Amino acid sequence: MSLQKKKKKKTKEPRTRVIPPSEDVADDDEDEGGMYLEKEDMLVIYKALKNYKPVNDDEEMTYEMLLEQFEESLVVDYKVKLPGVRW
Repeated sequence: MSLQKKKKKKTKEPRTRVIPPSEDVADDDEDEGGMYLEKEDMLVIYKALKNYKPVNDDEEMTYEMLLEQFEESLVVDYKVKLPGVRW
């Protein structure tokens, strides 16, 4: 009699796919390049952004946009409760 090993069902956590800019990349093509960011990766980047201080006006606009996108992604996609952030 053979022993069957039970496979643990791993809960699929949401991931954020980051794709380098390219004109030929289709939205549904998984074989193209890019990388996936897990929740912990997103939190590390978000915390670094929160502690960063922009040095000029151009950088300030980019900074605010990136910070807002990371906050939205963390709250909506990853269900993270961030202090002072309402979505």
